[in-house]
Amino acid sequence: MEDMQRILQAFEPANLDEFVGQAGVAGAGRPLRTFISGRVPFSAIIWGPPGCGKTTFARLTSAQMEQEMEYVTAVSAGVPELRQIVARHGGRPFVLVVDEVHRFNRVQQDFLLPMLENHLMTFIGLTTENPYAALSPALRSRIFLFKFVALQTAEIVRIMRLGCDKAGLGVEDAVISKVAAFSSGDARIAIHALVWLYQAGSLTEGANLTELLKEVPVAKNFEQEHYDLASAFIKSIRGSDPDAAMYYLARMIDAGDDPVFVARRMIIFAAEDVGLANPLAMVVAVAAYDAVQAVGLPEAMLNLAEAAIYLAGSPKNNSVLGALRRAREIAIQTRNEDTPTHLKNTRTGQALYKYPHAFPGAWIPQEYFPTGVRDRVVYLPNGTGYERVIQSYLKGLRNHKKE
Repeated sequence: MEDMQRILQAFEPANLDEFVGQAGVAGAGRPLRTFISGRVPFSAIIWGPPGCGKTTFARLTSAQMEQEMEYVTAVSAGVPELRQIVARHGGRPFVLVVDEVHRFNRVQQDFLLPMLENHLMTFIGLTTENPYAALSPALRSRIFLFKFVALQTAEIVRIMRLGCDKAGLGVEDAVISKVAAFSSGDARIAIHALVWLYQAGSLTEGANLTELLKEVPVAKNFEQEHYDLASAFIKSIRGSDPDAAMYYLARMIDAGDDPVFVARRMIIFAAEDVGLANPLAMVVAVAAYDAVQAVGLPEAMLNLAEAAIYLAGSPKNNSVLGALRRAREIAIQTRNEDTPTHLKNTRTGQALYKYPHAFPGAWIPQEYFPTGVRDRVVYLPNGTGYERVIQSYLKGLRNHKKE
């Protein structure tokens, strides 16, 4: 246990000069660092993804300013606790770090206002959520907002190398590179993974790192990841990138997503984004959905993959989506318009209706819109893919109608 504690402590930077990442916000010479080096009280919220250095930076800020740090979470720190913290310092400067600050309610936020105004403390709020919506305008106007970003792979490698050197761990560069890539910009995951491999005695390149890293306990917001991966999957198909689409498909299934959900998303995509540029896209997507129902995993992965590649490789066209939106807008505006008599399902309507198949080419000029909706254009084809055929056909009919 003591050995593990020593290793973990080795990855903690001793001061801000050893802090890796966020150079554009917190690097040497930046205004934030000027505040800290000058021991000038300030109020800030730092928001960014997990493992990007928010908590570590707050701790180092307190050490650099040589002020005691009070660390609380917004979930557990009510106004009475905050009042006790302020009273405990008796007017002496200190650093208050509030984790998950986006969960602060308005009462807690209002309590902070006079202290921020009088610079009684340095306030640092930490959050993984965008703070703009959660914080009151009064609080936002008194604080700086700094956005931290996910660490680059090279930055993770540097953190790993510095920590290993301080801990006296002989880790091969190939192992560090593998762990850095696995971490996806999260230094905490990288450190946990390295410790996991250390415990397994597998810090050499010859170890089966891929299998061992699958066992690394990683804390994630799986609900958010579900939507993020699905969004990336659909956007990759829309961008005609089958490689990225396959990657996100694999990520979704490996994360435990329902393959039926994936198939449903592709059916929607086929109509919304491929549309009449390739009408067979809908057929392929529905076939993949049926295959998932009939076969199940893991074999149905092939059906999902085939559909994803086919959709990504199809020409794109959203004219159907546009037509539907315009039609609904017009329908809402003219909901009281009466259906033309010749289109009604009545004896008179049947007598007045011109049956297109009774005329050459199965077409005859005839008005289909209600009286108050004449000359509206709903479907605007752009001529992509198969839609060129549809566009040419309709253009010919409309020219004939004008004659």
